Amino acid sequence: MSVGSEPELLHWGCSPPPFIIFGTQVMLGLGQLQIKSKVMLVLLVVSLGSSAVMGFLVWQRARNILTQRIFDQLTSVKAAKSAEIESYFQFMYSQVETLAEDRMMVSAMMEFDQAFDQISDANLPIAPEWSQAIESYYTAEFFPRLTDNIDGTPILEIYNPDTAVAQYLQYYYIANNPHSVGSKDALTQANDGSTYSTVHSRYHRILRNLIINFGYYDLFLIDHETGDIVYSVYKETDFATSLDTGPYARSNFAEVVNTVQQNPEPGAVQIIDFAAYRPSYGAPAAFLAAPIYDGGQQVGILAMQLPVDRINDVLTGNQNWENEGLGKTGEVYLVGDDFLMRSISRFLLEDPTGYRQALQAVGTPDDVLEMIQRLETSILLQSVETAGAQAALQGQSGTQIIDDYRGVSVLSSYAPLNIKGVNWVMLSEMDLAEAYAPLTNLQGFILITAVILVFLVTLIAVVAANSLVRPISLLVEDSRKIISGELDEADLQPTTHDELSLLVEAFNAVNRSLREQRSLVVAKERENKALLLNVLPSTAAERWERGETLITDTTQQTTVLVASLEGLTELSAKRAVPEVTGLLTELFNSFDEAAESLDVLTLNRIGDFYFAVCGLIAPRMDHTKRVVDLGLAMLDSLRRFNHKYKLDLKLCIGIDGGESIAAVIETKRLNYHLWGETLAIAYQLHQVAVSNTIRVTEEVHDSVRDLYTFKPAEDIEVNEVGRLTSWVLYRGGSGRPNRDDTVSEVEAIVALGPDPA
Repeated sequence: MSVGSEPELLHWGCSPPPFIIFGTQVMLGLGQLQIKSKVMLVLLVVSLGSSAVMGFLVWQRARNILTQRIFDQLTSVKAAKSAEIESYFQFMYSQVETLAEDRMMVSAMMEFDQAFDQISDANLPIAPEWSQAIESYYTAEFFPRLTDNIDGTPILEIYNPDTAVAQYLQYYYIANNPHSVGSKDALTQANDGSTYSTVHSRYHRILRNLIINFGYYDLFLIDHETGDIVYSVYKETDFATSLDTGPYARSNFAEVVNTVQQNPEPGAVQIIDFAAYRPSYGAPAAFLAAPIYDGGQQVGILAMQLPVDRINDVLTGNQNWENEGLGKTGEVYLVGDDFLMRSISRFLLEDPTGYRQALQAVGTPDDVLEMIQRLETSILLQSVETAGAQAALQGQSGTQIIDDYRGVSVLSSYAPLNIKGVNWVMLSEMDLAEAYAPLTNLQGFILITAVILVFLVTLIAVVAANSLVRPISLLVEDSRKIISGELDEADLQPTTHDELSLLVEAFNAVNRSLREQRSLVVAKERENKALLLNVLPSTAAERWERGETLITDTTQQTTVLVASLEGLTELSAKRAVPEVTGLLTELFNSFDEAAESLDVLTLNRIGDFYFAVCGLIAPRMDHTKRVVDLGLAMLDSLRRFNHKYKLDLKLCIGIDGGESIAAVIETKRLNYHLWGETLAIAYQLHQVAVSNTIRVTEEVHDSVRDLYTFKPAEDIEVNEVGRLTSWVLYRGGSGRPNRDDTVSEVEAIVALGPDPA
């Protein structure tokens, strides 16, 4: 006995404590109640208690599930955007490297540099009309626009070009350019009689189309020794100035050019992060630059000004946030290592006033707010020193509930980006209020459901007490079979002949029906799966089963084969339809087997046409060789087939490589449809191909010319493409023929070799 228990015994004496007495009275009271009352009381207590516990557990579980689902969704969107941004920058790196090595770009660099030096060496006096026109342009056109986007007032002496060559070229291509600001690139030749204008007229249209087609903001050719910008497409105020000593020598553009000058290795591409660039009126600008070599000698520098709009389009989904699962407050944006945005804020685009008010509430300086309003961008202006941005800049990836740059609680998914040369991170966020909106609805639903449940349980308790207590034992034994998992082994056995027996019979009928329906569903799923795989490629079928309704495949590196069977009409006229059907089934099955062995995708056949493509749904480095091998295998199969059945069917085959586009088109039935320039060219090639020959384009020839022998054929004309060089596959011989030795039709047929049968 403990010491503390003695006072209690002394206090209570020999009587038990009151709570024991109360519990005993309750138990005695329950024992005196009728079964009907007990059932009603138990049902009410259990229903209320279980409703409260279940409601709380459901709410808690729903909150956890919803949080994880939103995090998963944000992480998925972030991962997709990260991959797209990283792929885009990798593509730009590769493209700048390729352009710097392009023969035309090398020639353009050398010719522009020589023409630029020719003007510089001429020691032309600075004509008064040059200075007056340039001063007028700067003060009337450039400075007013620049002043709107910077602090302070620009001074002409700082920006005015001080060399004769710079004044000469800015006069003819900017100040005296008849085209308006923003359209100076429309001038192809200044008609000043200079060598520079001749060179400019030769290359400008090509370079201008290049940056338009690939989406660059501007393209520059720079003298690697002096830093002079000897050419630019859009002719802003940096044109013809020096990045070593001119007014923009301290810009980020000059910095990336200096990096190339210090590291001039061939193929090395340098990048500089976004910074305000005054020739672009203070807008954020980033640059890629690479050295240009002619053989082993450096001749200049190629630079590209990056298009910030492309990055914004990727991250905003072309401002279709809701379609990408980001709701009304979700956004994806980039942050640099200075904790400033590298992409535009969704809230600035959708609600500039509300965005400004939110930033004011968190203490953003007024000058920053004014600059955001003037430039209509948050890039390099919006500070994002949040927990997510800090963690991502430390190399971490994860999800948190944090306060974002507006001071609003958000669900945030963050990770660093893998882009060479810049330290950027990506954040995908959604307001907590929007994310948890379903929980608010769930709370109201739970309360309403609880009230209704109490009412229904009270009503049911009265009925159950009168009608269910007695017969319930009749179901105990058979119900145990259901509990123990014997549902498929035995039906419930009724023990009475009242309504309970009808319930048992109905339950048994439902049980049997469920078993039958389950078997039918399983069989139907197998049948549907087989049918779907007959209509669509396996990858498209899997995506369709996952619920995707817009299934497209676009690939730059594909090879397409188009073939048509000649002689089918004559065969159909001479033989019965069932016999022709069997023959064609055997022939096309041999084609399909060859395609499957080469991992080439065959598409729906139309009449006597046969379509195949490789590299579309699965990347293949040797996609061209596989398709060429398929064409040869088809010709071999046809020869064996003709020999076997004494027929004279022929194949005309065309092959082209390039970009292909395919999509699942849902009309009255599913169809995997292929289109694009590559298919059109392959179709045109097969139309001009002689029977039992393979006609290919220059691209296909160049890809596999070391593996096969070709002879040149006549050029073909393709609608909307133009005139193309074509080749005939020449199987046989020990060497490649000369390009000028055009093969004849009969010679190409004979060259394909003897009948393999």
